[in-house]
Amino acid sequence: MNQIEQYSQLIRKYLADQASKEEQAQLQELMDDPVFLQAWEKVWRDNSYPAHPTTYPDPHRMLENILADPRIATAASTPQKTTDGHFNFRRNWWQVAAVFLAFCGAALWGYYNFYTVDTPPKEQLSNVSIVPGSDKAMIILEDGKQIDLSLLRADTVLDQGEYLITKDNKGQISYRLKDSQAPTNNIVYNTIITPRGGEYTLRMADGSLVQLNAGSRIKYPVKFDAKLRSVQLEGEAYFEIAKMDVKGQRVPFIVQSGGQTLEVLGTHFNIKSFGDHIVTTLVEGKVKLSFADAALKEQLLAPNDQVVFDKSRKNVKKEQVDPFYSLAWKNGNFAFDNASIQTVMDEVARWYDVEISYGDKLQGQHFSGTISRYENIDKLLKTIAFAGGVHFERKGRRIYVLN
Repeated sequence: MNQIEQYSQLIRKYLADQASKEEQAQLQELMDDPVFLQAWEKVWRDNSYPAHPTTYPDPHRMLENILADPRIATAASTPQKTTDGHFNFRRNWWQVAAVFLAFCGAALWGYYNFYTVDTPPKEQLSNVSIVPGSDKAMIILEDGKQIDLSLLRADTVLDQGEYLITKDNKGQISYRLKDSQAPTNNIVYNTIITPRGGEYTLRMADGSLVQLNAGSRIKYPVKFDAKLRSVQLEGEAYFEIAKMDVKGQRVPFIVQSGGQTLEVLGTHFNIKSFGDHIVTTLVEGKVKLSFADAALKEQLLAPNDQVVFDKSRKNVKKEQVDPFYSLAWKNGNFAFDNASIQTVMDEVARWYDVEISYGDKLQGQHFSGTISRYENIDKLLKTIAFAGGVHFERKGRRIYVLN
């Protein structure tokens, strides 16, 4: 977890009234840190607002609400005396700013949507800071309750009755059954969703490890059935599947993704399922692929095999590849081998949470190379432009790809 994400967690906890006195004191000391200010911007951008609000808050009422907040009242009434006898209000005003900016996030969103929706791209702000993705996800429990995993402290344990959910000091979520021998009557499912610009790591109850890439979702049982282990995936994830035997019989592991079903033994593999294509890359072990379309033959994969399933054209292509390129994302990199510029920019868009527009017809532009996923966005674009035969213009959170 990088420093921006650590600061972002502190800010979110403060705005949710969950910060301890020690954490509030830490926030006070960070007000002059430029990285902390980047974290503020990240928190504002990550806030969720309704897609089409029926009403928009009146600015005067918003100001009254801000001034009425008890944190503001406390800040305004507790000046600090310095050693030279003067009073210093600066350290208290960070609390005013915190509440003010929480309200202003909604105001800025409303202004953008209501007043700039038809503004030509050239008139948009071009100095918006764009930061790389980080560890963040939402977990949805069986009863529909949603928990922002970035707000949970390290070593937090959530007691869910028959099982425990733990967030360790590395930010990874894992499950532990209170009674692993108890019969499975009703299968309980949880879902983890990573937004654009997010990733997360999950260890399921059978010991299998799953790393979710940005813009992905996985639905899984908190306790697997004794006859079959099955999960549902949308997006991209890397799996390390643990072997599971019950009474000497192997329990198969199934990943359902779109119109494709993958069955594994004990193995490591990556599935990427965006749009019409599902790309399965096997690193270790064996997997078997079957498809909803009965006309498509089953595929048995050996290490370094990759299968691309085109759902719209209903065809399957299998070839041997270097898995380095498919697994680079989980190791903190982008890696491409003669990839089209559209493929490259799709990856950039999901990770940096930006929009891509193609201003000119692009024909034959390809890119090969490896770049850190934590690189500054402008430096990353310069690198791609240099090697990919294109150039970019950035207007706020929209990137224009040009010849």
